Amino acid sequence: MAPLSVRLAAWSVRNRNLMWCLLLLISAFAVIGHIDPRIVTSRFQTAPVETSQDPADAESASGTSARVQPISLSASDAVLVVESPDIFSSRGTQALRQVAARIEELPQVERLLWMDRIPMLNIFGLREPLLPKAIASEGRFEAARDKAMRHPLIAGQLLSDDGQTTLMLITFDKYNLFSDAAATTQLRSAAEDVARDFPDLQFRFRVTGRVPAMISAIAAHEDNQWKYQTIGYGVIFIMTLILFRGLRAVIIVALAPALGVFWTTGIINFFEINNPLVDVILPILVSLVGLTDGVHLMVQIRSLRAAGLPRDSAAEEGLKQVGMACFLTSLTTAVGFGSLMMADSKWVQEFGWCSTIGVALSFIAVVTVIPIASSSWLGNNLHVGHQLGLIDRHLQRIGGLIAWVLK
Repeated sequence: MAPLSVRLAAWSVRNRNLMWCLLLLISAFAVIGHIDPRIVTSRFQTAPVETSQDPADAESASGTSARVQPISLSASDAVLVVESPDIFSSRGTQALRQVAARIEELPQVERLLWMDRIPMLNIFGLREPLLPKAIASEGRFEAARDKAMRHPLIAGQLLSDDGQTTLMLITFDKYNLFSDAAATTQLRSAAEDVARDFPDLQFRFRVTGRVPAMISAIAAHEDNQWKYQTIGYGVIFIMTLILFRGLRAVIIVALAPALGVFWTTGIINFFEINNPLVDVILPILVSLVGLTDGVHLMVQIRSLRAAGLPRDSAAEEGLKQVGMACFLTSLTTAVGFGSLMMADSKWVQEFGWCSTIGVALSFIAVVTVIPIASSSWLGNNLHVGHQLGLIDRHLQRIGGLIAWVLK
């Protein structure tokens, strides 16, 4: 009786319709993952339990009054960094107030906090701004500098130790934030437009903060993703072309890794994983794993075609001979990457989990796509150039060494 692996290989090649159904089913899930995974995941999510609580009880439980709005220096969405030696001067104060007013006029800005808005109390218990009016004397501005340097919310937080750099904390109106520029360059441009009206003063503006940093990280991530994947796929294509010296063989071998990458990147979207290792490295890794299995299978099929077997028989026999070897190779690879799930880093754990999924899907793509494509019209004259291939030319030379090692 034939081994189970041989029978499975013969069954998969002879039942192409079922294999096509399997490919379409996995591809359908991958397409949903690329478009909107919530189409599937929303069906398995439970509705949140709504609880009612009296506002007075909530107020007492939190220990704060509803009329009190605490000041947070770390809750801003963006920070406008203002550098100038003229901050504590008549013209400098006038320019800063106009900059603040201009920033607040932008539709995407909901709230702005800077040192002139920090609550100050005089001896009579009345609120007053930190910075004096523009018509005040130089002594008043020096006193304002000293007061700012002693204020616990300003010194070292909204104002630098040398008094030449101050921060304006910006909170965005999410419903009017329509572009990346609205959270970055538009803020700086608005401040620079005001500074042009004060040519006698030296002002420098920069934008940082949580939202601009996130935008910058996303842009860098997308650039790296495109660059490294282009390099990786290009190297794989050139390497395959050198190995086989036949365009049909290259196309068939490339189909399996490409489909494996498409399946993997689509299906892992169901897990809502946001990991740069997965986004940048995993597609290249899956394509390389698929390529290694695909090369073994294609070399065997081409050898059988060169020996005179027809397309269907060569595809079936090739899968019988090396299918189990490809499975064991993928299994050990999956176990190796699966061990990363025991790491302390969450990113490494997610990368190991997604790599295991990718290796499994890549193996399925190899053992289904390559035999089907090789036994179709695409496999016509597949053995042409067989004798020129790098692997096929040199495989016989090490045959004696391999036989001796096996013996």
